[in-house]
Amino acid sequence: MKFLYYTLFLLFISNTILGQEINFDTAMSEAKHEVEKGNYDKALSILEPLSAKFPENEDVKIYIGRIYSWKKDYNTAIKILSPMADRSKPDAEALLAIINVYFWSEQFDKCNFYCDKYLVIDPNSTDVILIKANCLEKLGRDKEALEAVEKVPVNENNTQAITGLRTLIGRKAKNAIAVSYLNVSTSNPGQSPLHYGYVEYSHKFSKSALVGRANVGYANNDTQMLFEADYYQTFSKRNYLYVNAGVSTGQTIFPVAKAGVEYYFTPYKKFDYSLGLKFMHFETEDVTLLTGQLSYRMGTYTLAYRPFYDTGNELFSHVLSLQTTNEEKESLLRLELQYGNVPYLYLYNNFIEPLKAYRVGIQYQQRFGKSFFVRPIFLYEYEEYLPEQYRNRFNAQIIITKRF
Repeated sequence: MKFLYYTLFLLFISNTILGQEINFDTAMSEAKHEVEKGNYDKALSILEPLSAKFPENEDVKIYIGRIYSWKKDYNTAIKILSPMADRSKPDAEALLAIINVYFWSEQFDKCNFYCDKYLVIDPNSTDVILIKANCLEKLGRDKEALEAVEKVPVNENNTQAITGLRTLIGRKAKNAIAVSYLNVSTSNPGQSPLHYGYVEYSHKFSKSALVGRANVGYANNDTQMLFEADYYQTFSKRNYLYVNAGVSTGQTIFPVAKAGVEYYFTPYKKFDYSLGLKFMHFETEDVTLLTGQLSYRMGTYTLAYRPFYDTGNELFSHVLSLQTTNEEKESLLRLELQYGNVPYLYLYNNFIEPLKAYRVGIQYQQRFGKSFFVRPIFLYEYEEYLPEQYRNRFNAQIIITKRF
């Protein structure tokens, strides 16, 4: 009889425990299902009574903390997760959860602190090392961020994140030096090639940039220089101002003096637009160019239209371009179609005539290592060199830039 009594008692206890486990698992499953649908409040209404019923279960508490972080209620999430993350033997899952909370709430000092605590437990955690590196970058500790990234073995899952972070840090470089060479040749009929080149230095400030450039041109057995400066001023809403000014040592290859200004308006949705003008003073005449640009962004592609109008000579050019960029690799490929009278690259001299030209060009930029860039440019023109008489014109340019 006693045996039967104990057997029934044990069965009752086992069923009670099993019922609790089933209720617990069912509640967790329902809560996760609601989270997947974005019903965070409903998930919390399921889990918070469950946590009160099983206060020793930290998995429930951690999951509740994560839900509050997904709701962007970061203060509540931190209040729930901190006791489990701050004790002498912290819970690893609680640390991972609070790391995300501090990163999403842009509290990068705190995030970095908890990354260090987690890396004591798992020093080879790629995800945490990358979060730590991003925190260090946000804190302006770029050297430490790069050192942290060096510890991460590159694989197909993290290549994009590592490359993106290195690119972001590389773009913070305040200085750059560039050299360029442009060759202009013609055929049917041909003439002696024209040679242009420049060396420039640029420096970025917090909200502006200054560029100094020395140009040299060789044409018709004559060499002349043009010295110019560019200034960029950015504003709070991604709008900025570009100003250019220069003076030359001659009168034919380059204008005696030049100036330009262009204002880039705050982008509107996927559209960017600008308005500007350029002024060039020659010994015998002055040239004023009106210009601007309208572009439309489609993911990594940008379609742009830019007109140029010479008010004095009544010359018009239209430039249509399609460009694709890879932000992480800092590479680009650009195709240009042009029609009109304004010369390629707008290297005005005092021999401008109202003759037409059809142009197609391509350019590509490739980054080598972390700070070298090479950009080859080629443009073919079918130009009217005399009224109703056309010839081939080839413009080949290369630009090499070192960022530091």
